[in-house]
Amino acid sequence: MSKELKRILHIIPSTGFGGITSMVMNLYRALDKERIQFDFASFNRGHLHDEIVSMGGHVFYFEYMKKQGIFRYMRALKKLIQTQGPYHAIHVHNGYKGGFALLAARMAGIDTRICHIHTSNVEQRWQKAILPLLKTLSIGQATELIACGQDAGAFMYGDRSFSILLNAIRPEEYTNRSPWEREQLRQELNISSDCLVIGHVGRLSPVKNHHFMLEIAEELKSHHAGIPFRFVFVGDGPLRSELEETIRKKGLEKHAMLIGSREDIPALMNLFDLYLLPSHFEGLPVTLLEAQAAAIPCLVSTGVTRESDVGAETVTFMELSAGAQAWAHELLSCIERGQGNQQEAGVKLAERGYDVDSSLNRLLQLYNV
Repeated sequence: MSKELKRILHIIPSTGFGGITSMVMNLYRALDKERIQFDFASFNRGHLHDEIVSMGGHVFYFEYMKKQGIFRYMRALKKLIQTQGPYHAIHVHNGYKGGFALLAARMAGIDTRICHIHTSNVEQRWQKAILPLLKTLSIGQATELIACGQDAGAFMYGDRSFSILLNAIRPEEYTNRSPWEREQLRQELNISSDCLVIGHVGRLSPVKNHHFMLEIAEELKSHHAGIPFRFVFVGDGPLRSELEETIRKKGLEKHAMLIGSREDIPALMNLFDLYLLPSHFEGLPVTLLEAQAAAIPCLVSTGVTRESDVGAETVTFMELSAGAQAWAHELLSCIERGQGNQQEAGVKLAERGYDVDSSLNRLLQLYNV
């Protein structure tokens, strides 16, 4: 095998703390950068930009396609590949929205073109009408089809053969966190020591169902007034102003807080008494793996794939149709049952291949390096 440095171009939505970027960064940090280097093309600059650059990666930013147009985007990406390469492969994480990037890479002469789907449904309603066209384009321009899990792969690729690249975390980062660290976070966020902390990590977008979480908070406030609690929402996105207004209207200022994007997710997971994930749908959420690594109780919707439960007995699935009152009751029951075993959770995650080393080895096989 040649010892020449091989560069891989990743197409990601953002260099912020999103699920896709977190998964890729976990792999990037473990990469032997004397053999392989990652570059990134993205639409939004985020907190991880400087870390990427510090590890030798280059980051290139584009305007959204809907702003600059499909053909200008493709020309710009093709030019980037030709001037910044050569690239051994392109890895497009936009799923059914990645066809134009894959086509540009094909036109630029990249032989290994990977289409990667991270979701199990359509993220925006208007996309449904053109979904078959988008899928056909992405699949047709790719040489490798990858999914984060079985449900996501079946949604994207149908009966076609595809590979699964499991989302990767380092379980040891979530275990044996100090009580002092937990107390420091409570002080930073102005949360009293007797207050239950219900946490959620995710982009502030409709699919995550934040408004339903606020309905649950409203139920707790109305019917369980003797129990002090605080919902902590980690992340940012287009719904921030709308959610802040909803919190004010519902009088939940003392019970719900938006703390923006954070990089200290392992510490925050150990702050939470429960992890709440009532998404309308998910591919295979990294955050749920992180919550299980921390062995905290997790209450999630049936829209979240069952593959994401690693068998550590901390995850409870529930239908959204049960309503906020039933969810509030079940939330308290989950907290009462208490935490699981972190060491056991770490073993379960590794057994199922959710550790970084297993995923990285699989990825390098797909890159043929």
